[in-house]
Amino acid sequence: MDRYNRRKFLLQARNLTYIGVTSLICGCGGVFNKSDTANPLPNNSKDKQQIIVIGAGIAGIAAAQKLQAQGYQVIILEGRDRIGGRIWTDNSLGFPLDLGAAWIHTIDGNPISPLVKQFGIQTVVSDIESQWNYKGVNQLLSKSDELLIGKAFQSFTDRVNLLKKDPQLLQQTTLADVAQQIIESEELTGITLKGFRATLSSTIESEVGEDIANLGIKGFEEDSGFAGADVVFPQGYIQLVQALSKDLDIRTKHLVQQIAYDDSGVQVTTDRGVFSGSQVIVTVPLGVLKRGSIKFSPALPEEKLAAIERLGMGALNKLVLKFPQQFWEAQPHTMAYINGNIPDRYVEFYNWQKYMQQPILVAMFSGDFSRSLSQMPKSEAVQNIMSDLRSMFGKDIPLPTATLLTQWHNDPFAYGSYSTFSLNGSIQDCDRLAEPIGDRVLFAGEATYGKYIGTVHGALLSGEREANRIATKKSSLKF
Repeated sequence: MDRYNRRKFLLQARNLTYIGVTSLICGCGGVFNKSDTANPLPNNSKDKQQIIVIGAGIAGIAAAQKLQAQGYQVIILEGRDRIGGRIWTDNSLGFPLDLGAAWIHTIDGNPISPLVKQFGIQTVVSDIESQWNYKGVNQLLSKSDELLIGKAFQSFTDRVNLLKKDPQLLQQTTLADVAQQIIESEELTGITLKGFRATLSSTIESEVGEDIANLGIKGFEEDSGFAGADVVFPQGYIQLVQALSKDLDIRTKHLVQQIAYDDSGVQVTTDRGVFSGSQVIVTVPLGVLKRGSIKFSPALPEEKLAAIERLGMGALNKLVLKFPQQFWEAQPHTMAYINGNIPDRYVEFYNWQKYMQQPILVAMFSGDFSRSLSQMPKSEAVQNIMSDLRSMFGKDIPLPTATLLTQWHNDPFAYGSYSTFSLNGSIQDCDRLAEPIGDRVLFAGEATYGKYIGTVHGALLSGEREANRIATKKSSLKF
């Protein structure tokens, strides 16, 4: 089961999917944090044997923890003033809210699950199949509407899988091309057309943070997943990061500028000094690599640069809305208004009241709409999203008393929510990105783990993979 099976929009679309998985996007308790240490470690032979990890997200922390447990000297350099990366639990409203990664999707067999159990972290089941879709004020889609929309979506997935068998079409056909073919062949109009587009957004675009116009059929159903329930963390995902990072040497507010490497070791230049080591594990998000924010000397190989270019970085953002009281129905876990007049606009509302016992809705939106919304003044963005709620529940609903808006695509430490397969991107590009440069420069992060691209568990496994790579190669290194 892959990532798109997590979003089951309509009754007839429940076993249909695309690629990848969501949920990458703090607090520093329990961490040996040297954020105020401006002087790097001395550049002597002993320190040349240390492992340097770039990034204190889940990939970097997993790698460092595994290496330190095996007796390695490890230091993590993190540009932010917090740990966690795209795991970000915010407490500014007086209670924890995950503004980045929020779910363990399909917990049976998921490598995050035993860690949560080991550390005694509380979770609550999130039934994302429990979605109510509105076509008017307090008016839901009818069963007949759902059947027609589900039939169209089934035709879409069948058509994509058929076209994937043609090597020429595989390289040039987008999912939007296929969607238009279905709209024309099925003669979709009215609420059926709008519901079909909403299904594509819910099942595909919301999962990868990108519009189907920018997604190729090549990536459809390419990654893997697990089974079981989806869960959230009432007290925040950061609990896992804090538990895993205990006793690690993490230097926050150290902005990495350059990574130089040769046969003798590596040197990492930051805005607070130069750090030397035997090897470096680079765990920064794909968006940072795309921007060229870190200079490599020598430059990265052309094949790796091409892979970075072909892979895409999605933009999934959240608007947290805290209201004076709950005005929506208690039963659904998610809700959406699908009868709007703008075809490329889709917003899902997650009923956080179920998990927090607070009157909170978390609006999520992706792709170009997400990027454009974040360019507005916050008050205008809130009113934009509130228009959907008024269409669902009436014009007299209260205004929110507090809001939080993310802008992951503008974040200089991420430049996006998580990676995905764009028009010509593939799992093979993830493999190319994961390839080390010699025995000195290694790469981890969700973008390097194609089987679980875009996920927290993919990032975790990638960090452990590179730690194992170092352990098995240790005897071949010369210091």
